Amino acid sequence: MKTWFKSFLTLLLVLLVQVSFAQQKTITGTVSDEGGPLPGANVIVKGTNNGTQTDFDGNYTLKASVGDVIVFSYVGMNNIEKTVDNQNVINVVLKSSNVLDEVVIIGFGQQTRKSALSSAVSTVTAKELEELAPSTSLDNMLQGKAAGVQVVAQNGKPGNGAFIRVRGVGSLNGGEPPLYIIDGVRASADDMAAINPSDVKEMSVLKDASTTAIYGAEGANGVVVITTHRGSNKEGSIRFQSRVGYSQKVADNFTMMNAEQKLQYEKELGIGTGASATDAEIAQLISQNHNWQDDLLKKGLLTSKSISFTGGTETSNYFASISNDTDGGIIDAVNAFNRITARLNLDTQVKEWLTLNLSFSATHNVTSDPRDRNNAQNPFRAMYDYNPYETLYNVDANGNIILDANGEPTYNLTHTGFPIAEAIRTNPESLKNTTFWASIGATIKLTDEISLNTRFSPKYNVYTREYFIEPGSILDGYVGDPDKPGIKTDNGSHNYGYSFVNQANWTKTFNEKHNVNVLALIDYFYTEFDSYSLSSKGFSNPDISVQSVAAEATAATTAKSNAASLAYAVKANYDFSEKYIATATFRREGNSRFGANSKFGNFWSASLAWNIAKENFMSSAEFVTDLKLRGSYGVTGNTSGIGRYSHLTTLGLGSYNNLNTLFPSQVGNRNLKWETSKQMDIGLEYKLFDGRLWGVVDYYTKKSEDLLQDRPLSGFGGFASITDNVGSLKSSGLEVEIGGEIIKTDNFVWTMGGNINFYSTKVDKLAGGNDIIMGNLILREGENAFTYYVPRYAGVNPANGDALYYDTEGNIVLDPSGEEVLLKGKTPFAKLDGGFYTSAKYKGFELSANFSYRYGNYIMNYMEWNMLSDGDNANDNQRVDAFNYWKNPGDTNVLPKPNNNSNQVTDRFLQDGSYIRLKSLTVGYTIPQSYLSKTPIDSFRIYFQGQNLWTYTPYYKGDPEVGIGSGETQTTVLIPGEFSLYSYPITQSYSFGIDIKF
Repeated sequence: MKTWFKSFLTLLLVLLVQVSFAQQKTITGTVSDEGGPLPGANVIVKGTNNGTQTDFDGNYTLKASVGDVIVFSYVGMNNIEKTVDNQNVINVVLKSSNVLDEVVIIGFGQQTRKSALSSAVSTVTAKELEELAPSTSLDNMLQGKAAGVQVVAQNGKPGNGAFIRVRGVGSLNGGEPPLYIIDGVRASADDMAAINPSDVKEMSVLKDASTTAIYGAEGANGVVVITTHRGSNKEGSIRFQSRVGYSQKVADNFTMMNAEQKLQYEKELGIGTGASATDAEIAQLISQNHNWQDDLLKKGLLTSKSISFTGGTETSNYFASISNDTDGGIIDAVNAFNRITARLNLDTQVKEWLTLNLSFSATHNVTSDPRDRNNAQNPFRAMYDYNPYETLYNVDANGNIILDANGEPTYNLTHTGFPIAEAIRTNPESLKNTTFWASIGATIKLTDEISLNTRFSPKYNVYTREYFIEPGSILDGYVGDPDKPGIKTDNGSHNYGYSFVNQANWTKTFNEKHNVNVLALIDYFYTEFDSYSLSSKGFSNPDISVQSVAAEATAATTAKSNAASLAYAVKANYDFSEKYIATATFRREGNSRFGANSKFGNFWSASLAWNIAKENFMSSAEFVTDLKLRGSYGVTGNTSGIGRYSHLTTLGLGSYNNLNTLFPSQVGNRNLKWETSKQMDIGLEYKLFDGRLWGVVDYYTKKSEDLLQDRPLSGFGGFASITDNVGSLKSSGLEVEIGGEIIKTDNFVWTMGGNINFYSTKVDKLAGGNDIIMGNLILREGENAFTYYVPRYAGVNPANGDALYYDTEGNIVLDPSGEEVLLKGKTPFAKLDGGFYTSAKYKGFELSANFSYRYGNYIMNYMEWNMLSDGDNANDNQRVDAFNYWKNPGDTNVLPKPNNNSNQVTDRFLQDGSYIRLKSLTVGYTIPQSYLSKTPIDSFRIYFQGQNLWTYTPYYKGDPEVGIGSGETQTTVLIPGEFSLYSYPITQSYSFGIDIKF
């Protein structure tokens, strides 16, 4: 009986176990790594085909039975196995294996492992951003970090961004900036100053048609996808960051005359004060010697403070931050830049099948700086033009400052007639930008394979500018009304836009090897722009400048415009065990900017990749970790260079004898169509020696056709031009990126790397084969785009000191007028550029340096044209080398004889702008965790950073990093680096910071 009972009990237990094992239930959870959720991680019941992948937020849902073993895997991570017990939620944190496989964000909610990518994408991570010297504009931090991305700072003005060109020039408008996507929201280059860099998790630069075609026209010039931090299902954490430092002007690589030298120069030329002053007067003036930069500039205070909160539960997570950044700038008496940003990212799983996402950001910034123009109203011209013997304030014969009736110092007008130091204080200008972004999305999981996503992403910007010429100011005396003193201008705009995207995603794995993903979407985008401008005069008090107190309104204008686009797109990805990869994209897009006959365009791409390292025949090459060959081809569109209504014939409104009038204002073009870009890319990616050495090589070609440009008309119809499709450009380039861990031990890691990028863009075709001349630049078939077109300087005649020039045939002439020629190979665009870096870490200590460089670009140095003016501008201060002019027959290697009409704009002032610059140097220390174990602090890092500490530029006189030459002078097509003309100079900075995590 006892034996029978034991047997019966054993059988019963076995049956109960079998029943319990057979009971399937739903298991949910999140897969993450140390940095947060992992999208695309594999979750499979061991020994079966039952599996799924995590979604965008690392969440998964899987049917399993008690006793099943679930395998969690991700490329570059160690697998984790979990046995199903009574729990319904299983969360895992995967640890990195020896070989990391980067996750790349490619937009529209898609993320993929780099090993499964068949296109050209460069990424910059949050860690890399931390090692760079901070900037008030995020795009500046891309310089030298992403292969194939040309980054030139607009200038040194706080809050200003950079000119970014992905793979060179792609249009007749000097190349347009890429499209920016911030957490799904469209943004412009101007918005980069509205982002807190500490909020950024990663930036991905999409460079070839395989990844940009899905964005249609907006992706023709590349796409920069910016992803901010999100929460995770971990215990809440707090991060506080603070930085303080100062900025200053980068020192000149030339020397201006001091008082004694300038007076001597004036005496030699018989011009100005020095020509007629007595010896006693000369001595007095020499005693007044000073450097105007000391009077007009300062060391600008830099501060940055931010705090962020991160955390979540099993079903919800959050990231919130707020920051304040200030940059006082280098102009005395001006606080240049102040920005406040706030961000909130929320994700919540409302139901097992429904996830909601919210991203919200608000930014308010204020900038205050004098006008960027080419006259004495610009302090950066005034500090060079003012003579060193001219005083800041008016002084009497004893050198005492002369005061006004209120006891305030009176400013010296100088020889220019305008005291910029007074204008900075009495002609204030303030610009304010307030921007709100939001992205609200919902993901519905219909099955383990099919999901739907809808996302609404609005953006709203308010811009205001106030410019006040105070009553009684020097400028008011020149341009104001003496009966109604003081002038006030208010102008601004409201810019509102939104995108509404609906997409469906299907993911399926067949036989554990064939992975298929199909994305289909509808993308609608709308934007509207309203602007106003108000002016008035007559203010009784300089402290009150609102328009309502003015004596007389003088002008008022308003404007409004809108635009919209609608697109349908599909993208399919396939890979066979990530060994063979194929991607295809198609997008059909309509845009309101184009004529009725060509509103819609079709854009597509296809790409293939082969992970050679996964082949069996590579098993003997143990030193090869990864080796992937890929290629892509596609067609994208472009709308750059045209207005919102260029396709329409429009009428203008006016008045005549107090009656309203109508007049033709623009001739339309119903056939105006898309500018298209056909791109081909071949790339090779590799990792060697267990990932210790890595790199990428890309070769690409791009042909831009049906370029959008104003085409000249005969004028008989009353119009000078019509917007049309007029030509084509051909571009090609080579990108090489390499990096490696030179030394790697438990306590010490030394890493080095860099990239070099070669560019070539030639004009393939123009309307009628006719040249297009744009100032000192020319577009000509068969030549480099935007080649300089100026007369050639032939030196100085040693017999008489005359300046000599070449005519168009190469003969020596005295007058360069009409002798402009194309200077083959000389353009504002670099033939090659890039960056390189080194980083060393020993225990808690770290040292990193980042360099950037350019080679082969040319800059028209108008500043040198003024500073070596051959006597034409001798009343202004000159460089010391202006003394080296022709004096006697036989003199060689000299400047022309002064006052001989020799100061002409020729290639004499066209200089090679090649340079190497130490962009940032960081020294830091992280306190060991053992010292913090009894405190609430998880980590504590301190660091010192320097920016623009050293520059080598062998040919160019001035700072070679030229973007904007002169903000108010470049009113037509802005070609970055075309010329230098006293724009806000690049600054160098030194700062100290702390980074604390709780």
